[in-house]
Amino acid sequence: MIPSSIKDYVKIYDDFLDAKFCKNILNEINKNNWQTHMFRTYQSKLIQHKNELSVSWNEGKFKQKLQDKLWYAIERYILKDFHSFHNWYKGWNGYTEIRFNKYDKNTEMKEHCDHIYAMFDGTRKGIPTLSIVGCLNEDYEGGEFIMWETEKIEIPAGSVLLFPSTFMYPHKVNPVTKGTRYSYVSWVY
Repeated sequence: MIPSSIKDYVKIYDDFLDAKFCKNILNEINKNNWQTHMFRTYQSKLIQHKNELSVSWNEGKFKQKLQDKLWYAIERYILKDFHSFHNWYKGWNGYTEIRFNKYDKNTEMKEHCDHIYAMFDGTRKGIPTLSIVGCLNEDYEGGEFIMWETEKIEIPAGSVLLFPSTFMYPHKVNPVTKGTRYSYVSWVY
């Protein structure tokens, strides 16, 4: 049976990564070059908000292992949790390279939806259908992941969140008030 509530399409898979793996990724990405997050609008206007998070696409052996593991979360979401779509939806074309996010004190991500057209540069073709968010640590305060303006979605370290990449799933990350929040994102198309 196809779920009728949009909240049913928000899935968190606990213990996706163990604590040691998260620690290894954190050690690896702390050596990364970080830059302030910015994005282009549909009209190609470059946007950068005040107090915006930092992002990094840098490579590393644990990043590649995490990239490979994401396939299993996507498979579980599409082939197991929403198997009722299989008679007409056969899968996905791929998923993007992982981007790491770093939220230092007083940084945030403004409310948005993940209908990201800029990831398709001619080599990749499609539209984002699923958003993937994983958290790597919990030793920070603030930085709550919020959907639909008020609903707090708990993403413990090592867990991964998947949800549709449409306007019906607006989300944001509240400002971090203490420590640093590390997460990663990818998008299925």
